Amino acid sequence: MSDLNPSALDSTELVNRHASYQLFRIGLSATVALTLWLVWKSPLQDTGLKAMGVGIIFLAVWPALNWARLSRTWFPAFEIFMLTLVNFYAIPLLTAQSDIGLFSSEVMWQSALIVLIYGITANLAFNRGAASRSRTPKWRDSLLPERLYSYIPLGVGLSTVHLYLVGFTELVPYELHSILRAVFFGVGTISTFVLTRLHGAGVLSRQTLAFLVINLVMQVIMMISQLYLITGISLIVLALIGYVSSSRKIPWIPIIVVLPILMILHNGKSDMRLKYWENEAPNPTLAELPQFFEEWVGYGLHPGETKEDESITTGLLKRASLFQMLCLSVSRVPDEQPYLWGESYVDVPALFIPRILWPDKPSALLSNIRLALYFDLVDEESAFKVSIAFGMLSEAYINFGMIGAIGLGFVFGAGYKRLASMADGAPYFSAIGLLMIVLTAWSFQAEQAFATWISSLFQACVVVIGIPLAYRKFMGSN
Repeated sequence: MSDLNPSALDSTELVNRHASYQLFRIGLSATVALTLWLVWKSPLQDTGLKAMGVGIIFLAVWPALNWARLSRTWFPAFEIFMLTLVNFYAIPLLTAQSDIGLFSSEVMWQSALIVLIYGITANLAFNRGAASRSRTPKWRDSLLPERLYSYIPLGVGLSTVHLYLVGFTELVPYELHSILRAVFFGVGTISTFVLTRLHGAGVLSRQTLAFLVINLVMQVIMMISQLYLITGISLIVLALIGYVSSSRKIPWIPIIVVLPILMILHNGKSDMRLKYWENEAPNPTLAELPQFFEEWVGYGLHPGETKEDESITTGLLKRASLFQMLCLSVSRVPDEQPYLWGESYVDVPALFIPRILWPDKPSALLSNIRLALYFDLVDEESAFKVSIAFGMLSEAYINFGMIGAIGLGFVFGAGYKRLASMADGAPYFSAIGLLMIVLTAWSFQAEQAFATWISSLFQACVVVIGIPLAYRKFMGSN
């Protein structure tokens, strides 16, 4: 299938220190420019709030900048996880988005302080946490024999076929959708990440690269044709993480091409959903996709009356904001409503039990639904139809207040440090290597409630680690 070299997958990578330092300089320059622009354009009159927004940006980007500056070789899962603080919290605060303006200055101050303390705790826990020096073979030995490495690109192709079958045909029974989605999403995630890292290392052939790009484009098109733009964006981000973490270079041309397209599509998403969801227009067939996207772009360039006062960039940033949910939580808890004291976490242990053994086990979305109902944001009839992103930080505060935010920062900081150090230099297809690939892919999904995040992470790990483990057990290691 391809000419992948097993040694490129199983040896400790040699980092190009010059390229890594250049990445650090670019990242630092971009951070300074973004911060200055946000402060200059910020409508906030409170200088203290502006300073707190700048502090959140610093805490968010410093781990990634330090990773590049010191030419770290571990998977940048923690670094990516922290970067999400910029778009989820810092930018919404500094731009004073309309929803945030509904809250008092005191609520905004307290919310910003929670983010700052959370960021400080996570950074300290990661930098001061003990690194694991475990070299247990069962964790670090490759689970796949070398003869199977050449078939890695097939994982991307199979993921494309799966998306076509479930999205544009009725060949797959509905009862199998969730199982097959877990399998092919896990396989596709691993294959995409590995191939993009190999491309960043300069060891991927042109034929394999062309195969990868074609399949990724097809997957993104089929994903977003369901009007869930975030799924396509997640795949693009995953590919960028794989490439940048290996090459230490920014792929400027793809970013310049893709970003405006995504912004236009986001701007027209509401009009498309009104037509195809609320007014129940028939979903497009594969042959109708060109016309479907032409219509979507038209809405994006000329949105409906409800969006005349909203720019494309503003609309995209609002989708990524979690700061208003934290403000809502602070304004209600504990003055108007008591802390939940762990109620949104009670179903987490049950989520690790396979549904085949417990068909009626709680949904992973139940925690998010509980939070929405707690604040009367939805009624019980529509609770399972509406998804409101709270984010893990707001959830931690709603349950335990500031102590919850500190505890969440410590758990993620210390946990990421231990796993990253264990996986440093390990083969991609070792158990710890596969775990870190999945964890890296999940690191930018911080908008989910903890139960949803950990449940989907666990399901993906069962697939991507369980299948190689089963193969090794029954077929042997050679």
